[in-house]
Amino acid sequence: MDAAPVATSLTIDMLSTCRTRPRENGELLFDHEIANAPGKSMVGLRVGFPPDGWTPPHRHGGATVVALVQEGEVLSGMNGNPPKVYKPGESFMERPGCHHTVGENNSKEKPASFIAIFVVDTAVLQAGGYAALTQIDEGW
Repeated sequence: MDAAPVATSLTIDMLSTCRTRPRENGELLFDHEIANAPGKSMVGLRVGFPPDGWTPPHRHGGATVVALVQEGEVLSGMNGNPPKVYKPGESFMERPGCHHTVGENNSKEKPASFIAIFVVDTAVLQAGGYAALTQIDEGW
């Protein structure tokens, strides 16, 4: 019975620490409907992390996402699997419904960035705009 309050305390401490770290920033690069895949769109974003930057756990509106690291080192973990460090030229993919649980700059001194390409239902963008591409977990 005593373990539950300790776990809750650690979770609150982790939340407090994360909320003081700098967040990611994004820049829209392109948005195109895919002619040979009716009802689908391809959206490109440049995502940058300042030193020690991070993003809360999230999902991507049913999209398939491919990320290609451009600068620095990105620590990424999905679906409860151990996170992995990706360096420039390396890529990772998030499948529809994937839970991206760890996304952060692996350095406290240097920035990091990647290009994220989303293949998403055009209707998702029409209904919710670009904000619909990322759903942050509740509580963040």
